[in-house]
Amino acid sequence: MRILRLSRYAIGLCAAASMFSACGGNGVALRNSQPMMPQVLPAPQAATSGLYVGDFDATTIYGYRARNPRNKPPVCTVPGVSYVNGLAVDGKGDLIDPDGGTRKVIVFKGPEMCGATLASLSDPYGMPSDAASADAASGAIVVGNIFDGPTSHPTAGSISICTVAVGCVQNLTNPHMYEVVGVALARNGDCWADASATSSGANAHLIYFKSCSGSGQVAKHFLNKDYGGLDIDGNGNLLSIDYSQRSKLYVYHGCNPRCSLVAGPFRLHGPSVYGKVDQDSTHFAAADVTHEQVDVYSYSRTSVRYQYSFWNGLNRSGAIEGIAYNPRSKE
Repeated sequence: MRILRLSRYAIGLCAAASMFSACGGNGVALRNSQPMMPQVLPAPQAATSGLYVGDFDATTIYGYRARNPRNKPPVCTVPGVSYVNGLAVDGKGDLIDPDGGTRKVIVFKGPEMCGATLASLSDPYGMPSDAASADAASGAIVVGNIFDGPTSHPTAGSISICTVAVGCVQNLTNPHMYEVVGVALARNGDCWADASATSSGANAHLIYFKSCSGSGQVAKHFLNKDYGGLDIDGNGNLLSIDYSQRSKLYVYHGCNPRCSLVAGPFRLHGPSVYGKVDQDSTHFAAADVTHEQVDVYSYSRTSVRYQYSFWNGLNRSGAIEGIAYNPRSKE
């Protein structure tokens, strides 16, 4: 999902098109380029916290120290991935990669950074773009599919419900979901999808699924104009990025299905689709797709302030999209 605006249709094709090996500027797929293949770095001993960053054109996920104001390189990498969009860390520190290139949901063991592969699940419904789980090894993994169907004839996206034990065997759809970009899962088992409503682009909808089942409801008083990633902070508030233009961050409460605006919109430093808060919900990190870097902010439910950016070790000719703190927010 190269989140660049020449063609919304090309975005989905770039997410998982096996006939292309990379995507060019403005979301146009290129046939003759190869994903960047950086050196694989093992995790440093006892590295149990950090920040994962996904680079769409790389074959690894990068693991950085959680605080990186001096722009230091990654401390470790996770190999064997392709066309990474959103990333997630579960409540136990396992990393979840909704792998666009292989149409699989890959779980890497935590809580140490850059752990070994724990499971790899095929998603028969669509092209994975984001994920969320409280316990990926033994519980449900909620997977957002930007599009469903075969790559050659994509249809409106959906949510896949997967488990390591039985795979991806349940699918949630809603007529107001077209391109599904962000998903979130609450402690009580409710989940949300952030999606564009039609193929024409902007006009975002937030869809609420009680107990992560059924046909879903369109959330009321959702103010975002464009799709973006979702997260839940330590107070149970739903964070939602509006990708359009320079991007904004909204903080909502409820959305089950009625949203109450807690704070925002906060203007972000650069255009971002995905962003996450850290364990204590005091910092927010966003993947800046235009400047090809990570932008870090101080965070509270009433204030989001830009602090610094880092990019050392990233493939800055690609698209930086996926991001996730380890440990994640206490939600």
